[in-house]
Amino acid sequence: MEDIKKTENTQEKTEEAKAEVAVVTDSDTPQGAYVHKFQKPHTYEDKTYTELVFDFEKLIGDDLVAIENEMAAVGEFALSPEISTSFLYRLAARAAGVGSDVISSLPIRDFGKIKNKSRDFLVSTGL
Repeated sequence: MEDIKKTENTQEKTEEAKAEVAVVTDSDTPQGAYVHKFQKPHTYEDKTYTELVFDFEKLIGDDLVAIENEMAAVGEFALSPEISTSFLYRLAARAAGVGSDVISSLPIRDFGKIKNKSRDFLVSTGL
């Protein structure tokens, strides 16, 4: 009788554990994030990308300051960040969690779409 209770108890725990397991789907993408899917996989420094997820909402003020410092270090300045290609692609890189060199190495069609999403986000914040 005790073995039957243990088996039933184990089955209940297994079913509870199954209910707690998160199902991995496209909804794993943060809400409001932009997912850029490449028509052809993009390889940079031995890493191949089929898509990038840009979560602009996770960015904070320190990210903007870091981008300005990064640009200043290479002699670039953004008087108006929303129209500065250098600023916008660096912003996109931070939102995607990749190095800015990954974004700058993209084919121009992908680069332009990503840069424009960055601009749209920046303009929507009122900066």
